[in-house]
Amino acid sequence: MTDTLFGKRLHNLRLLRKMSQQQLADKLNEWTAKHDPSNKAKISKSMISRWENGKTDPQMFYVRLVTNFFGVNPNAFIHESWSENDQIIDNSVNSNIMTKTNDILPIYSKLHPERQQKVYTYAEKQLNEQQNPDNVVSLDEARAERNLNEPEFNVEVDGIVAAGYGAFNDDRDEPIDTVKIPDSAIPSHYDYCFKVVGDSMSPYYEDGEFVFVQKTQDVTNGMIAVVDIDDMTFIKKLIFEENRLCLRSLNDDVDEETGERIYPDFYADDTDNIEVIGKVVGSYAFK
Repeated sequence: MTDTLFGKRLHNLRLLRKMSQQQLADKLNEWTAKHDPSNKAKISKSMISRWENGKTDPQMFYVRLVTNFFGVNPNAFIHESWSENDQIIDNSVNSNIMTKTNDILPIYSKLHPERQQKVYTYAEKQLNEQQNPDNVVSLDEARAERNLNEPEFNVEVDGIVAAGYGAFNDDRDEPIDTVKIPDSAIPSHYDYCFKVVGDSMSPYYEDGEFVFVQKTQDVTNGMIAVVDIDDMTFIKKLIFEENRLCLRSLNDDVDEETGERIYPDFYADDTDNIEVIGKVVGSYAFK
């Protein structure tokens, strides 16, 4: 158990990077050799262990080395209260990332436009999930490992939804197929099950994956939904603009030659026949 703030921060960041104490020591030594070759100081596994356990306090040189390696402001390792005012510290189960807010913009500005778009798209997705928690289904839940002892149930597939350029479904009242899906992957309430065709929503919804859709009257900005436009069915992120609906793909891959997104946004307005079938409440992909 760590007894010091430095030890606690170091322990959390090491686990976040999925490194052993020996691996971290080796990485720190490699980083020093590359970025400060005149410095002959070496870090050992035992030093990491003593710091994490609070048995010894590192010299300021080592504090700077560790924080530079992790890209974290040294104050985060020294002042307990500093994180409340000057740093974003996410202590959720899935992450414990510490990033100095003012350090983000200079890094972002150095990126090429296509990489800036990836950063923006990812940040936008995180904000959307934060603001619309009901729409978020974790990959661990949606793609749970199949348990051979777990009961499976027949699920009627009501049609296909295009993650690309639209799919035609003649009649959703007549299922096109029936598949067996483990009980844990089936939401407690859903109205439709569709099969995804295409890669534009990858890696969140893959080609061949099954999505569960619930009817809703509460259509919100940023919702992942299945929508009919002029009799073509899509799975997209919905963005409401002043006079039109933006349908956005989650796959942000770009063409290496042009730098353009392979799956760009497209739009619908009051000249189109638009029906929001429902919001995505779960998914399942066969292993």
